Amino acid sequence: MADRGAELPAGLVEREAQWDRLTGLLGTGGHVVRLTGPVATGKTELLGALADAVDRPHCAASCSRAERALPFGVVHQLFRGLSLPPETAERLDRVLEVGAGEVDERQLARVRHSLCRILLDQAPILVTVDDVQHADGESVEWLCYLLRRLDDADVLLVLTEVDTPRSGHSPLHDELARHGCVHLELPPLSEEGVAALAAEQLGGRRARRLAPKLYPVTGGSPLLVRAVLADLPEQPGEVVPGPCFREGLLSSLHRCEPDVLTVARSLAVLGDTAGSAMIADLGGLGVTAVESAIELLNAAELLEHGQFRHPEARAAVLADMSTEDRRARSLAAARLRHDQGASAVEVAPYLLDAEDVHSPWTVPVLVEAADHALRDERIEEAVRFLELAHRVCPGTQERAAIAARLARAEWRVNPSAAARRLPPLVQAVDRLAEPDVLALVRQLLWDGRFAEAKRALEMVEKQDRPVLRGGRGGEDARAMELWLACSHPALATRGQVPVDSARRSLDLTTGPSLKATAALAGVLAYGPGEQVVTDAEQVLEAARPSDSLSWGPETAMSALLALVYADRLEVAQTACERLLAEARTPVSRALFAAARAEIAVRRGELPVAVDQAQTALDLLPPTGWGVGAGLPLGSLITALTRMGRHSDAAKQLEQSVPEAMFQSRHGLHYLAARGTHYLATTRHYAALADFLACGELMTSWGLDMPGLVPWRTSAAEAWLRHGNRDEARRLINEQLARLGPGGSRTRGTALRLLAATSQPHTRPQLLAEAVSILEEYGDQYELALALADLSRTHQALREHRRAWTIARRAWHVANACDAAELCEELLPSRSSKPEVAKRKTPAAKGIDALTDAERRVAALAAVGYTNREIANKLFITPSTIEQHLTRVYRKLNVKYRKDLPADLLTDLAGTA
Repeated sequence: MADRGAELPAGLVEREAQWDRLTGLLGTGGHVVRLTGPVATGKTELLGALADAVDRPHCAASCSRAERALPFGVVHQLFRGLSLPPETAERLDRVLEVGAGEVDERQLARVRHSLCRILLDQAPILVTVDDVQHADGESVEWLCYLLRRLDDADVLLVLTEVDTPRSGHSPLHDELARHGCVHLELPPLSEEGVAALAAEQLGGRRARRLAPKLYPVTGGSPLLVRAVLADLPEQPGEVVPGPCFREGLLSSLHRCEPDVLTVARSLAVLGDTAGSAMIADLGGLGVTAVESAIELLNAAELLEHGQFRHPEARAAVLADMSTEDRRARSLAAARLRHDQGASAVEVAPYLLDAEDVHSPWTVPVLVEAADHALRDERIEEAVRFLELAHRVCPGTQERAAIAARLARAEWRVNPSAAARRLPPLVQAVDRLAEPDVLALVRQLLWDGRFAEAKRALEMVEKQDRPVLRGGRGGEDARAMELWLACSHPALATRGQVPVDSARRSLDLTTGPSLKATAALAGVLAYGPGEQVVTDAEQVLEAARPSDSLSWGPETAMSALLALVYADRLEVAQTACERLLAEARTPVSRALFAAARAEIAVRRGELPVAVDQAQTALDLLPPTGWGVGAGLPLGSLITALTRMGRHSDAAKQLEQSVPEAMFQSRHGLHYLAARGTHYLATTRHYAALADFLACGELMTSWGLDMPGLVPWRTSAAEAWLRHGNRDEARRLINEQLARLGPGGSRTRGTALRLLAATSQPHTRPQLLAEAVSILEEYGDQYELALALADLSRTHQALREHRRAWTIARRAWHVANACDAAELCEELLPSRSSKPEVAKRKTPAAKGIDALTDAERRVAALAAVGYTNREIANKLFITPSTIEQHLTRVYRKLNVKYRKDLPADLLTDLAGTA
């Protein structure tokens, strides 16, 4: 009898109609129920719930494809669950033993009849057979025999079946149709049903919150819902399928027919772009069979519109395949897509999965796909393509070319790792094309292998290739000539092309690599001309990750440094910050961070310089930087020194750097920074030696431009510390003569130092001009030094009030730079107690009462500007300035400029 108090288990509430129909059939004679639906839609759970709710004997069988070859396999399972009297059990064993032997049809009929009688004698009874589509032939015949004898028996027979693409005749279905069985459909759960099922485990509120996320992943399959819930952490926020989900999905697929599993695997290999015809070709099936299988998987919600619902589902199917099967399918998919004319980008991932792809057509596909990946900054993917191409390439020359590409690609992620590929390339240089040789030379020089780079160039020249030969050769060769001339001049002295002839060859079709290198060489050879600056700006406006040499970051870096050396710091900073935001590889981020640090040093933004230089060295340690380490280390050491952090700067100088760095332009930055540190720590002779070494190298290389390293002014400052004013004056005048009448940061510094060698009464004019130039070019640290010297000059001339106001302004500028030692030197009491400046004074409290115009005037007055200077800056008359200041003094309750609160400094940026 049915337990009328039994209720549908929680989580299966959407099965209520089927549940009521099933329990209503109990006790009303013999009935057959056929439960159908997609795989994993809860048929097995419903059978278990029914068995628990029925107060009568119950026997059950679950079929699988593996049991099809076992005669009477389902029957054995059914009777195993019954408690039979001893004599009946013995009779059952004898009948099954007979059925397992060699018997004719008449004997089989007797066996079927005996088994039916034994079962029916146990009535009332519940018989359930799960996945009957997998039952063996003898069991199916017995079930048909049983169906014909149920009319007068109190037996409920429930058969479940997964919808599968079937073919051929099925006697069981014919018998079910004749018997008039009750047919119940079990579709997947709705979103509300998923929420009810989730509520069992999570509680109502959390279940309702997660149901909208659970449903798209599981499609309403109760099995997958429970699997995903089992994967959730204790406090779930997002639905992330895990191991239980993978097991549930694979269990569902393996319960389907073999063709369905084949289609699922082919779909997993081919990906989302696969159509029925492609899946059919790959799996060796007919298109109709594929479409039927996809329709079934869609109905089971294992797929959605013919695609896997979640990437984890596809990954699970791929992982379930054997290595050999997956490789074979991937290679077949690659060949199929290649024959269909698919692009290399589409075909190459299949080749990666296949791994062993020794076919002539595969290598060009992999190389082309790598080029596309490099252009899109997918460097790791490009490296994988090239590694496979190199492994399977049969030709010696082709292998060398691929190895060169591979070294360049790997350099953009990890220069140290790429260095291990260089020695074999040096040996194979005679088999490399010109662009590959040029890129190899760049890498060798980056790694400090100066001698090997020189031998590589000599080997190429012996073969009469157009590299480093006055203007012959392609654009890459001309870019290399100029790059060597301004980065490694010792290698360019054997036939370098003059920069002016290279510039005349530039036109609208010139590529970014040549244009950027020509701009850099032009600035270093002839100074910051307008044309070279324009070329550098154009390159940066259109800068992209890659160029023809796959050396993309270097192209943008050359253009950036051309602007930096030309004192176009604001333009360079804007471009550099954009490139930093777009950079996606460690090398490009490190290069642009190093450039940003150098810009910050020259603008006096010392904390920014330290931060960016340290970032560059964190992304690429000095060993990865090679000879290029001189640029970020130079910026970091200079900034730390100017901030007064001498011990930190000394630690940076303790790091080992390659000796070859001092044969490159990067070594100049390092030597100048080390000299700055020595000068600040009173090692004047060592500082002078470094500055003069910079001068000797720059002069011998033909790169004697102060925009690179202003070695003359630095050496002059060292001579002044020695007390040798004559030598200092000689160097300063020589520097001013080379600069010409135009303004520059170096000119402002030179005028400041020239004032130190002049008579006191001539110093104010020189220093005022220096201040004006340094303000225009935005070098805040040098501006603070010039203002400090101007303050001391007025002090020496007994102009104490003027000296005090200028000292205050110098302190504010130095404090903004975070130059602690200079602040202490200017205003010791204020520097030793910085909290005084931060504390609100009574005067400061009245700032809020000032109008915007009064704030601007007061801010400029607070840092030492005269009324006339303020009037020129704000484009108003001096008398208006006096009126504003009168009101400011009254509102702030002060009498003199020196009493204006330091809090006004916050308004200074808006007045400049």
